[in-house]
Amino acid sequence: MRVLLVVLLLAFAGLLAVDLEPASTSRAAVAQPVRVTVPRPAPDTVEVAFVRNGWVVRVDRIVPTGSRPADVALRELTQGPTAAERRTGIRTALPERARLRSLRADAQTWFASFSRATLASGSAETKRMRLWQIAATLAPHGEKDYAVVAAEGRFATMLRLGVRPGAWRGESGENDYRYAPRGVELRLAALGYLDASDAGAADDYLTEQALLAFQGWEDLDRTGTVTGQTQLALFRAARPIPAARRPGRRVEIHRDLGVLLMVEDGRVVRAVHTSTGAGGATPVGNFAVYAKVLYSWSVPFQVWMPFAAYFRGGIATHQSPDVPSYPASHGCVRLPEGEAERVYRFVDVGTPVAVR
Repeated sequence: MRVLLVVLLLAFAGLLAVDLEPASTSRAAVAQPVRVTVPRPAPDTVEVAFVRNGWVVRVDRIVPTGSRPADVALRELTQGPTAAERRTGIRTALPERARLRSLRADAQTWFASFSRATLASGSAETKRMRLWQIAATLAPHGEKDYAVVAAEGRFATMLRLGVRPGAWRGESGENDYRYAPRGVELRLAALGYLDASDAGAADDYLTEQALLAFQGWEDLDRTGTVTGQTQLALFRAARPIPAARRPGRRVEIHRDLGVLLMVEDGRVVRAVHTSTGAGGATPVGNFAVYAKVLYSWSVPFQVWMPFAAYFRGGIATHQSPDVPSYPASHGCVRLPEGEAERVYRFVDVGTPVAVR
């Protein structure tokens, strides 16, 4: 009786829970807690291009959180295949000392600078395979069309992504930093100094003139050859920007730089090497083309001036067999063969000409 009284008091106080009703179900039927396992998301991966039996094969690598996939892909490329991958015949053409130094991009192009060892040695076929691996590793990232490859910031070549590189034909630059002449032409075309149709097939004259225009715009020594300065500039340069961005076509002539810009709707479509008047004989100002003459005869100087476009008095843009890397004319704007016709076809009577 005393025990029953204690139990009732504890139950009333809430210190003891008592089920006074008989159980209507068995203990086995009582619901048990359910453990729910939330699956972890699969880690992001990138493909890295290695080599097997002379062909590119792709393997996956995990992208650490917060890392840019393209950076991870190239760094993993320089590390080479794992031991397990090597047992399956996977190899790499890149040397052990190859390292990625920097990677950036613009709207169309990746710019990858590697350690000097990446292209310093090896046969032409080995270097072609290295470039193929680099291009194939970068191709899936960012919908870019090209990759510019450099050694320690010095231009080596330019590649079309999605296309197997051709044979490596390298030239020795300053301090033996190697570069591919075809890659230089492709880069000059991408920057607006050479026609895309001439890239890879341009003769020495066209390439020399394009290099002179590039060097002039970048304020480098104008040699018309691939100097050490030029290799550095080719890697970091952007397409020239005109002084004024207006609708329609116009021409800008930059006397001190020795460059004529063909501008359409505020964008430079071509940059051309030129030689203007010695001693400032080409006047500064804003003019317009007032006459076009296919073959103009200069009475004072007794010479033919093909593809002449006059914009002030007797001063015109025209073709000349002598377009040095310094102002040398009597006032006209001398243009190289081929480029003079291009400018002639670009302008109409009334096209603005700004001389700066």
